[in-house]
Formats: sequence, structure tokens, C-alpha cells
Amino acid sequence: MNYLAHIHLAHVSQTSLLGNFLGDFVKGSNLEHLPISLQNGVRLHRKIDSYTDNHPVVKSLREQFSPDLRRISGVIIDIYFDHLLSTHWQNFTTQTQPLVLSEFYQQLKQQPPNISQHFASVRAGLLKHQWLQNYEDRKSCLGAYQQIEKRLNMRIKFAQDGYRFMNSYHAQIEQDFLAFYPELIHYVQTVELD
Repeated sequence: MNYLAHIHLAHVSQTSLLGNFLGDFVKGSNLEHLPISLQNGVRLHRKIDSYTDNHPVVKSLREQFSPDLRRISGVIIDIYFDHLLSTHWQNFTTQTQPLVLSEFYQQLKQQPPNISQHFASVRAGLLKHQWLQNYEDRKSCLGAYQQIEKRLNMRIKFAQDGYRFMNSYHAQIEQDFLAFYPELIHYVQTVELD
């Protein structure tokens, strides 16, 4: 899952919004340098990613990608699922998206940027532009894909083709998401954070 979903899943499981977000930026298994709430958020983030990658719906969706896109298909799906979550947000929680994101941005503002250079960069962009709410617009997925291409120094070019694929199969992918996401919510509400 991508940023918006990790924040939402932290919200519905009542774990740290910031900790779950940090899972993409904290490396290794030694989390002792973080407060316990952030440690649990990072652990939940990792469990969510593993559950998602191994879920039959997601595995089946990845197999539908052409061979040249398959190796980056997880990234393409994760970002597109953020778009679908944004458009169906009200189906999964009574709290509004702006309210949850406002709480997240407050937590992010209080976190020093010293976790990694990548975190510092993403943190600065999020605090300045607050672009997570833009995922309701499907074109924001293309922008996210293009940003990842740039970060990869254009070694993997997938943005246009990935976006075209997701648009072509939007109705099917939306059905898959709506079947998968409630199961993921149930998982995060019951999983043990060891």
C-alpha cells in the first residue's frame, strides 16, 4: 500500500499515523531509537505490505500486467489503490479524509527530518503542498508515477504505460480494490504487533 492507505489503516487500527507512514523510510529491524508508538506503526506498515503483496487479489492483478511492467506493478497498484481509497473513503471510516490528514500533518510537522534524506525530502514536500488529498483525482497517480521515475533516474520508465494500463482496467481494478480493502482493514484490526 502507499502513503494514504498506510495513514488510513493506522487511523482505523488506532495506531500511530506517523509511525505507519515511516515504514517506507526506516530501514532494518532495530527500531529501538524510535518511541514505542512509532515502532508499532513501522511494524504495522511492514505487516500491511506483506499481507498486501501476498493477497490473492493483488497477486492476480499483478499477473495481468505486461512482462515489462510486472516488476514495478506493485508500485503502480499501490498508488492507484490510494486513488481508489480516496474516492471511496467514506465507505471505510466515519472520520473525514481532511480531518485524518490534518492530524497526520501535525504529527509529521513535529517529527524531525533526520530519519533519512528521502524522508526529509518527502516530509518537506508534504508539509508545503499537502498533496495527499489530491489522490481523489486519478491524474495524480500519473504525477506520482513520474516522480518515482525521476527518483529512479529514469532507469525504469513505466509512468505512461502504467497509468494507461490502470485507466484501461479501471472498473475491474476498482472491483478488486473494494473486495480486498475491507479484508485488509480486518487484518490490521486483529494483527499482533510483536
